[in-house]
Amino acid sequence: MLTMKAKYALRAMSELARAGDARLQAHELARRCGAPGKFLEAILVDLRAAGFVDSRRGQNGGHALTRPPEQIMVGDLIRAI
Repeated sequence: MLTMKAKYALRAMSELARAGDARLQAHELARRCGAPGKFLEAILVDLRAAGFVDSRRGQNGGHALTRPPEQIMVGDLIRAI
């Protein structure tokens, strides 16, 4: 059974995959995932540390996948979280 952290991580990764080359800010990503903002920010830190997500600050900043979605395995993501 997946934890809430894993479920939100999967939702966030799905939204980032849908965004393509666009970057999503954490608050927008939280809204799309239906996740609490602070909780999702902590998950994004873990995803960044595991090498799945790249983050940039600033007006044109946000979060994006580090590689194409088809190269990201769900099992790897779950193990990282």
